[in-house]
Formats: sequence, C-alpha cells, structure tokens
Amino acid sequence: MRSEFACQAARTLAVFAGLVAVEVVLVAAAVGCGPNAVTAPLVDQFALLTTLWGSNPAAALPLVMQQPVFLIAHNDPAGSVPTWGLHYFPFSFLVHLAIAMLVAWHWRRSAGRRRQLGLLAAGSAALAFAVTYTRLASCCTGGPGWALETWLLALAFDPTSTLLDWSAIILRLGAYYSYLQFAIGLAGIALLIGATWRPEQGR
Repeated sequence: MRSEFACQAARTLAVFAGLVAVEVVLVAAAVGCGPNAVTAPLVDQFALLTTLWGSNPAAALPLVMQQPVFLIAHNDPAGSVPTWGLHYFPFSFLVHLAIAMLVAWHWRRSAGRRRQLGLLAAGSAALAFAVTYTRLASCCTGGPGWALETWLLALAFDPTSTLLDWSAIILRLGAYYSYLQFAIGLAGIALLIGATWRPEQGR
C-alpha cells in the first residue's frame, strides 16, 4: 500500500514537473530567453501572512491568493528586472497539481488507447492554459495576467506586427477574457472527464 502510494506520488510529481517544464519552454521560446530565477513569494511572506491571518483572516485570504506559490522568471542580469515570468498562484498551483494527479492515476489505465490519451493530453493542456498567468516586461508594466491576454498585449506592442490591428482586437475582447478563460477551463474539464469515464462505460 505504501509502495503504491509512493509510486503514485512520484508519478504525480513527475507529471507536475513535466507540465511546468512544457509551459516554461513555450514561454522561453516565444520570448527568446530561458529562465534564470525561481522564487517562492508565498513562502517568503509566510510569517507575515500567518500573523495577519491570526488577526484578520478575511483580509489575509485575498493576500494569500495573490501571492504566487512559486515564480519562474528570466531576470535581466543588469538590473534584475523580470523580462518574463510565470506566476503559479495558489489556485493555479492546485489546478496544475490536480491535473498531475489525474494524469498520473489515469496514465496506465489509458495505455494503448490513443483516443483516451489524446483526450487526456488535450484536456490537461486546455485546463492548464486556462489558469496560467504570465508577465512580459516588453508589453506591459503591470502585474501578471492570463496567458492569452498577455500574449495579445505582446502582439499589440510588437512594432513588427502590422497585419492586424491587435489594439482594436484587445479592446473588443477585453470584456470577454473572463468568459473565454472560464469556457476554456470547462472544455478542459469536459475532455478530462471523457478521458476518465468513457473506458469504464465501455466495459
């Protein structure tokens, strides 16, 4: 029992690390520079947040949710200014961990079933994308935003991008980001449910 639990935990950690690695590689490839800094802001602020939680949990909770569990970034060596960063907030971290647990548990059961593996991969990618937050210094000076929003901002601030008026597109889509994010997340969940339960129904 313990050995099975240990194997499951090891598989979960491996899938989680692989999922994060894929996201880091995609961002690094898009920006053109790899990561050189990994920090844990939530751990760094843990003592302060614990004190605040003891006195006012209602005020502490929003602060906890706004602190990344860990942050992977590329900092400019000259001024330690983040060129880009992937922010794994508590909710995003938990969703990535849940995806890793589901994939690790379902991987053997789907072995040899391409359809289920395809649904598993597509669902994991969609759900992970829906909760991924990035920051690019080249397109905005504010905090991190949803990956799609940040990508569109990068296109709008790119002087070589002349085929489309990305600024106008962003203005039109601005009110719908949360709906798009929610829809993509639901689509990912639906695909994961299909990958998980359909084999059982076919027995």
